[in-house]
Amino acid sequence: MAMSELLTISHQISSLLEDNDVSSHYVSYFLHQAQKETFGASLHPDWPEPVHRVARALADLDISDVSRIYHVASDYYTWPLYQRALCMSVPSTNHMCKSVVMENKRWRPEHPGSRFYCVMVQYLHSIDTGAMADYVRAMDGSKVSRRHFNFRLCSPEMSLEMTGYDKNGVSPFGTPVKMPIIVCEGIVGLRPPVFWIGAGHVDYKLAMPVQAFIDATGSSVADISVVSDKGQ
Repeated sequence: MAMSELLTISHQISSLLEDNDVSSHYVSYFLHQAQKETFGASLHPDWPEPVHRVARALADLDISDVSRIYHVASDYYTWPLYQRALCMSVPSTNHMCKSVVMENKRWRPEHPGSRFYCVMVQYLHSIDTGAMADYVRAMDGSKVSRRHFNFRLCSPEMSLEMTGYDKNGVSPFGTPVKMPIIVCEGIVGLRPPVFWIGAGHVDYKLAMPVQAFIDATGSSVADISVVSDKGQ
């Protein structure tokens, strides 16, 4: 099948699933499959250790039965985003998200709040660092001058140190360093309300309902992302 045909199918599926009734049926099917696949790390000896770590964290949070872990092809990241979505029956490319670690470069130990934040953002979006600075400052009671906020994406090396996961496998679950988690507002508005993120290893992805993630992690929700001019 030609790539243009796959793209057309992807768009048709996305449009269909925006309907409230269809979206509800999709979530019901997703949860049914998740419960059938309810995992314990001991049941999947082929999973890499980082994926086991994610699975254990999900079990500790009692959300294994609403989560699904997918094993993707080794050349997955050479595919266009819509093809990656199709291979996991993802409703649209907007549902494809990632965990990124943001650092306030001007943070000082005497300041309130955190130096690092783990942000859930859609692949087709990028972090608005100015909006993030305003949000975090307000969340901390605006006790510190705005000039003390300068958020930047962490280097791959720092992200690995903070999360324990390599690039394209970063997950907010089972990290050695606990950080506040922020979910970008666009993710909350997804229909169906399910999203996909890294599962600890480049070849594994994790999906769950957005609200289940927020409730389990105590995440905050903020309007801190914009559509990327790069696209995918």
